[in-house]
Amino acid sequence: MTTRNRSLVVLVMMNIVLLGPSVAGQKRSEASARDKFVGAWRLVSIETIRPNGEVIYPFYGRHPEGLIVYDNSGWMSVQVVSDPPAKAPSRSSREEVMAAPSAEKSSAFDSYYTYCGTWSLDTAQQVVRHHIRQSLIPGEVGEEVVRRYVLDGDRLTLTAKTHEMGEDHERKLIWQRVPKPSATK
Repeated sequence: MTTRNRSLVVLVMMNIVLLGPSVAGQKRSEASARDKFVGAWRLVSIETIRPNGEVIYPFYGRHPEGLIVYDNSGWMSVQVVSDPPAKAPSRSSREEVMAAPSAEKSSAFDSYYTYCGTWSLDTAQQVVRHHIRQSLIPGEVGEEVVRRYVLDGDRLTLTAKTHEMGEDHERKLIWQRVPKPSATK
């Protein structure tokens, strides 16, 4: 082996020794953060923040309800019901809802939002990515949405940048962990 090859081998080995624990630590950190996401989270609030700092509630109202679920296998789903929720159609079967007047169905659509898909976490950038597989809004299927996250105990804050109503906004969703159900005997 030439001196040059030996030097190259030594450099590679030093990188493995020096960077190996860092990469392993990063993977453990990523796994730890991922474990903290897994579970069900109840929606506390949704705020839309305008460029001037004003907080507005254009789509979901001041007190929406919702649930976001992240599972261990990499799947997620989210549902949001606006405040106030739709009162119609008040039918109890899918067939009756489909036969309801268009205005009632439109009201239900306007007050509900949902999508599901897979999720991935980037702890270095503090973002969670939702890879949308199905959505109430068909145009979202196949999109990847990126949310900055802050995990603080049993609170999860997801923040996204968006352009709507002719200006840039920041949307902040605050979620509270739902306790695991106790086993019944």
